[in-house]
Formats: sequence, structure tokens, C-alpha cells
Amino acid sequence: MKPSIFVLTFLMLYVTGYATAAAPISTQPVPRTKQFPWMSLSTWYQKHSDDVRVAEQGRARVIFLGDSITDMWDHAQSVWDREFAPFRAANFGIGGDLTQNLLWRLDHGAIDKLNPDVVVILIGVNNFLHNDASARDTFAGVQAVVGRALQGYPKAHIVLHGIFPYGEMPDTPERARVDATNQLIETLADNPRVDYYDFGPVFLQDDGRISKSIMADYLHPTERGYELWAEQLSPVLSRLLKK
Repeated sequence: MKPSIFVLTFLMLYVTGYATAAAPISTQPVPRTKQFPWMSLSTWYQKHSDDVRVAEQGRARVIFLGDSITDMWDHAQSVWDREFAPFRAANFGIGGDLTQNLLWRLDHGAIDKLNPDVVVILIGVNNFLHNDASARDTFAGVQAVVGRALQGYPKAHIVLHGIFPYGEMPDTPERARVDATNQLIETLADNPRVDYYDFGPVFLQDDGRISKSIMADYLHPTERGYELWAEQLSPVLSRLLKK
């Protein structure tokens, strides 16, 4: 007996719904489609094009992948020049990116031209801010980025960051979502080529608040915030690059 059109329709909707649930948008590579007052789409594409030109040179020994928090190392250029430039580090952060945007950039970024020793990854907060993504969906996106980096840079070791805390006050839903996501992200360090680091506590005061002197907008580090980050990250890179 042939199934009724109702049954067929139900099955189609069920399978489609399951597929959507199994592949959250955070894992689907897409270019930037949202324009911000502080960054037009043309600027985003130009920044990506600039990064591709750097990648094509194939000189970077360490590459940084991420969003504005990575992109804005130029706000602490002296720290970058002192701590990371000697490692031949290249900064491939672009402000506003979600995991799916970074995945697209990796797919269109001359990845085959690079052979880094270390890949530093910090991504995911914009999935919260712009997509209101859950901890699990954001984790899925981070997992996809890590998988793409492992595949594209087969000799590299991954230095995977937990998402930094944001918002002035502790004990908020935002902080809880960061913590829940980081607990999932930490599991990716089961891979021997991945080390996980949660440097978030260095940005917090004793009572859990974030000071304006460390993150002026309670999201992006100030120059002092970048100094604190470098104090944690630089020894990690030094150790890996001496192996």
C-alpha cells in the first residue's frame, strides 16, 4: 500500500526539520550579509581580500583567527609588536564575524598557501550578540572552525580560547551562556593537536565585575586588557614554537 500524501508530507517535514536541527546555521559557511554602522560589507570584503594577500605570501608561522577582539590587536600595536611579531604572526580577525563567517573565510582564504606551526582561535561571542545562539549551537560553530583549521593546517597545533566574558556584572544570563559554551568548547582539547585555554578570569575583578579600564565597553579589551591577554598567551606560544 502506497503511503498517503499526508504521510509523505509529514515525513518530508520531519526529515527537513531534523536536518536543520542537525546542522545549525553556526556551522554553515556564509560571507557577511549584515552591514554595521562601523563596517560596510565592502569593507568586510576588502579586509578579507587583504588577509588573502597575506596568506598567499605563506610566511606566517602563527596565525590568529577570530572576530573584532582579535582584529583589534592594532589598538595595542606595541604589545603585538613586542610579543607576537617575532613569531611571524598574522592577524586574520575581522570585527563582527560569527563562526559561519569565519568558516567562509577559511574556505576562500588561500588556506593551502599557509603552513603555520600554531593557529590561535577565539570566536563565538557574536553568535550570541547577533544571532542569540544557544550555547550548543555556538559550540557547534566553534567545533566546525577547529575542524576546518585541523584539516587545512595539518602540521599546526591549535591554541583554542574559551569565549571571553562580557557585560559588566557577574551572575547574568550572558555570563552563564559563555560558561556553558566554554564547558563544551573545552572538550575539543581531547584532540592531541588542540590545547584549550580559558583566559577569561584575567579580565575580571575579584567580585567578578569587568572594569572599564580592562574592557571599556565590557566586551573589547583596552590596551591594558590586551597586555593581560598577551601575558597569558605569549608563554604558550613560546613553548609550542620551541618544540
